[in-house]
Amino acid sequence: MDILIIETGGWGGIGHYAHFLCAAMQKKRVSVCLLTHAHNYQLENIPKTYEVVKLFKGDSFILDWKRLLKQVRSRSSQIVHFQSLLSTRRDWLTFLAVGTFCATPKFIYTAHNVIPHEFLVAERIAYRGLYACAAGIITHSHISRDRISAMMGKHFNKPVTVIPLGHYGEITRAADLSRSSALKLLALKDYSYLVFFGAIRPYKGLPNFLRAVAETKDWPEDVKLLIAGQPMDGVCGEELRRLGNDLGIDQRVEFRFKYFPEELIPAIFKIADLVVLPYLSIDQSGVLMAAMAAGRPTLCTPVGAFPETVHPGIGFLAADISTVALTQALKQALRHRHRWEVMGANARKDAEIKFSWDKIAEKTITFYKKILMLPG
Repeated sequence: MDILIIETGGWGGIGHYAHFLCAAMQKKRVSVCLLTHAHNYQLENIPKTYEVVKLFKGDSFILDWKRLLKQVRSRSSQIVHFQSLLSTRRDWLTFLAVGTFCATPKFIYTAHNVIPHEFLVAERIAYRGLYACAAGIITHSHISRDRISAMMGKHFNKPVTVIPLGHYGEITRAADLSRSSALKLLALKDYSYLVFFGAIRPYKGLPNFLRAVAETKDWPEDVKLLIAGQPMDGVCGEELRRLGNDLGIDQRVEFRFKYFPEELIPAIFKIADLVVLPYLSIDQSGVLMAAMAAGRPTLCTPVGAFPETVHPGIGFLAADISTVALTQALKQALRHRHRWEVMGANARKDAEIKFSWDKIAEKTITFYKKILMLPG
């Protein structure tokens, strides 16, 4: 079987997902080639067993699609598997055109997000077109699959399968890194840390969690909240800092508003005692899978795949996304600090058993075979 994996950004969680999937499928003797960004590819230094073509330049939608189609025509790939898109509003038209005139290859799309987090009505229409034109769709949770079904209507008959997001242990663990070394690397003092990690976007609900921290009156003196990530999509770091100051919790919170390169990720998870994900909405989160792989318990809201993933043995789940529910979950987590280490160990076991890349590759290959057996 010959597969083209398309990941247009070259960085972030989906970039890592594409890498781990390619590597796992290559181990199963599937020929895999990754097409990624020509200039923004950030996984250059990771050893690979599969082919990488740095193709996309972002200079023109039409030119990038010409480059992609040239690669497709030059190969005998049966499947072109998109992890990300060139244009959320226009790719479906190309899917439709190519699908109309070419029986092969089959275009498959992984819906890491059913629709973009900050979407316009036009994008919702475009995603309906995308799902209608794809030969098959992969989601990471049953709730995401059900969202697609509801969005597309009762006559939608394209194959949609659920394949969980794999763990990110390869980038979160560093066997030779001690906690003291990690603290020094991050220039942090020795506290017990709750960690919010990753790009800071509106849908991640950070203001709600800051309010929950403020509502926790019996805050332990040896605990701090570390916020580590780059504000994006209209989020202002200084406004968050000001909110913390207005809430009177500036001594409880350490703000680090910047992009953390891959070499610092193991240090982040090494010093984390509890990873918090107070999201307002999500399909699934690479940060959650990274935390589990690193052996860290989590505190999450009940959105997207979180209830399917987080159980009392590995983390704390708020009743809803409100500040009141987050405050209750946070207080419960702090009351059970003595369980964090055991919960983290359980989380790592879950990651290695339930969310191994070997299993995910096997399920993905099985879905490919199903798609290739369909007529047309």
